[in-house]
Amino acid sequence: MHQAERVRQLIQSRFVELGASPDAPVQETILIRDGYYCGRKMRCDGLQAIWFVEENEIKFYDRDGAVASVCDAVIPEAPAARKAG
Repeated sequence: MHQAERVRQLIQSRFVELGASPDAPVQETILIRDGYYCGRKMRCDGLQAIWFVEENEIKFYDRDGAVASVCDAVIPEAPAARKAG
C-alpha cells in the first residue's frame, strides 16, 4: 500500500475518533503553494485535516476550526508476506 493510501486511512480513522460518522464521505483537495505540490486537505462531517508533505505531519481541526491534534505522517509500511518454498 502506498503512503498516500495509508495516510488516507489514518485520517479517516481519526475523523471517526473526533466524532465523524463512519459512513460520511471524505472530500480531498490537493494543495499547491507557489506552483509546487505541498500536501492535501481532507474534509469530513465538519472536520478537517491537512497533510503537510514536506513537514511529514497531519494537522486535524475540529468543527470550530481549532487544532484538535497533530501527528506524524510517516507511517511505516507493513512487512511483505514471505513466500513459502
